[in-house]
Amino acid sequence: MKITFILFSLLTSASMLLGQPVGDSSLVRKKLDVVRLPDMNLPRAGHTVFYADGELTVVGGHTSGFVMTPTAEYFSGDTWHLIPTIYHHDDGMAVVLDSGRRVLLAGGHEKNLGIGQSWEVEMYDPKSHSSKGFSCLDHSRALSQGVEMDSGRVLIVGNHRGNDGFEMFDGRSFFHYVKDVDSLRFVPYVFPLANDDAIAFGAVWWDGDFRPYDIVDRLKGEPFSVPLLKEWMPMSYDQNNHAHESFVGDKTVGDYSYLIASRNLDGEVAFIFVQDTVFSLLATTCPVPTTSQWGRIKYDRTAIADRSARRAYLVGNDTTGRIYVVAVEYDKQPAPITLFYTDPLPDFGNTTPVLTPEGDLIVTGGIIDDNFAPFASVWLLQTGERKKVAKAETHPNGFWLWGLCGLLLLGIIVMIVRYYVRQPQCDNPATIPQCDNSTNLASPQCDNAADELMARITQLMETQHLYLNPEMKIGDVANALGVHRNAVSASINAQGCTFSQLVNNYRLQHAKKLLREATDMKIAAIGLESGFANESTFFRAFKAATGMTPKEWAAQ
Repeated sequence: MKITFILFSLLTSASMLLGQPVGDSSLVRKKLDVVRLPDMNLPRAGHTVFYADGELTVVGGHTSGFVMTPTAEYFSGDTWHLIPTIYHHDDGMAVVLDSGRRVLLAGGHEKNLGIGQSWEVEMYDPKSHSSKGFSCLDHSRALSQGVEMDSGRVLIVGNHRGNDGFEMFDGRSFFHYVKDVDSLRFVPYVFPLANDDAIAFGAVWWDGDFRPYDIVDRLKGEPFSVPLLKEWMPMSYDQNNHAHESFVGDKTVGDYSYLIASRNLDGEVAFIFVQDTVFSLLATTCPVPTTSQWGRIKYDRTAIADRSARRAYLVGNDTTGRIYVVAVEYDKQPAPITLFYTDPLPDFGNTTPVLTPEGDLIVTGGIIDDNFAPFASVWLLQTGERKKVAKAETHPNGFWLWGLCGLLLLGIIVMIVRYYVRQPQCDNPATIPQCDNSTNLASPQCDNAADELMARITQLMETQHLYLNPEMKIGDVANALGVHRNAVSASINAQGCTFSQLVNNYRLQHAKKLLREATDMKIAAIGLESGFANESTFFRAFKAATGMTPKEWAAQ
């Protein structure tokens, strides 16, 4: 442990001199090319943005003075064309249907200043650039979400105030209530699953701020808890988001996978991988950077997935006006991260970006802090890999800094050699702790990387109790720690046991605790409560470890 502390101290000093966050030596930093496109006709915030029939289109929202606008604009011929809509749809929703041939526009605030919710619905035709009002929502809604299901129907959930619940649009004329949800959520994540099922989840508004919430609602099933969501809160900005922007799976093979950005209460940022109803942290080569040499980076938008490039993007900003784009290559293990950054940009609004067909990001309008003064600006962030426009940064004052780093590296090598000359080696099998019921797994016998990781694994088990989940796999531990699964396996094997033995040991200790304290609890229920998949597995593991059945052990 001593040598690790010395190494970390030296690397910290080098990182500070280079202006890099500590511990992210694998982070790639690049200057991002940015183009300011023609401004929209109206400043907008609370609007929806989408591509339909190949055209970038913005709808509704509010303009200067926090006044709602019943208009839309589409970008064609390097010009924004202003057209009327039937309703305002400030903080409304837009659902692109039939591969872009029509767009459902629904809900929003009832009055200026973000007051109330509306029932209003219209269908937008991108060919004729016209809208037609029809029907009405089952619930009045603002800040809701809608997704097109495989059946062609549209599932809607989420609200700003008042009632919430799942409702369904039949794809033609009618909206009908389906079922209640566990909690009211602003702009929740709504992800379709196989067999026309879906889940809805996200942060909840509590005491003037968003708070983590671990309950996930399911269209065809009961709500269920995801412990990961107690710590990691999905990013959510008060503008319409689209499920397809988070989708990273392949429906043709039944893979309904999604990637979302999240943060915890300590300000750390990570990506959550969702597959069906299983949530796990995406392992990355380094933490998502939350600081730069110019200050703290703020992220408050959703991640945008580019399935063609197998990358996802998260946009942030700092107090200097610089914009940052985190690019994560989510199909690699662990996933590499690139941090793009810009010079300070004027009138860059906090709003959800949209992915262009070329793989770039476009940000339209938005605000910084004032809903009464939205922007009309439109920015193109050239993230598209096919254009190869981002150029690697050359750090100033490089020669003397690299020389200093070389001296630091030489010092590290000397210290390592001296350390290992005077330290006992771990070649004696007798010094390796065995994985029996009396072993203290948190007490490593040798200072090395495997033991340090083992300490983290032990802390994770003892604080988050992952072993209570009967479906827990070694990949879940690796994702939670942000390391490769092979590293977890090697660390546990170095302690003289397998992953299964380690997990069963924790489960047995938990079962023994229940046998001592919960005397009125049935033996079979104790096994299930302790994380064993079934009663027979529990009895077999317990007797193998103690030589007695759980009942015999409890009697003693």
